[in-house]
Amino acid sequence: KQAGAAMRAIKAVIDAKGPTSGAVEQAAKLKTLEAAFVKMFPAGSDKGETKALPTVWSDMAGFQAASKNADAAFDKLAVAAGSGDQAALATAFADAGKACGACHDKFRAKAN
Repeated sequence: KQAGAAMRAIKAVIDAKGPTSGAVEQAAKLKTLEAAFVKMFPAGSDKGETKALPTVWSDMAGFQAASKNADAAFDKLAVAAGSGDQAALATAFADAGKACGACHDKFRAKAN
């Protein structure tokens, strides 16, 4: 939920076409959240109620690779946010969204 809120905040900066510096803090937050997120799925944590698909544990290497991909996208997003370049921020935001979506598609259960 926090990552979604950060992405929405960055989108608002893009839509407002204002200073990109407003997205710097949110990009840093995404990076921090990603670093903590991947550690939330140790072996044996597949029991109980979870929105994660079994592929998180059966394809841990793929899950970790998807996390690294998202982490790299968040790095680029932070650089773009700090650059002052609206077009660069919009591009990096789209790429970060694709990285998030790729992980969600393969490793997260759909709501309803």
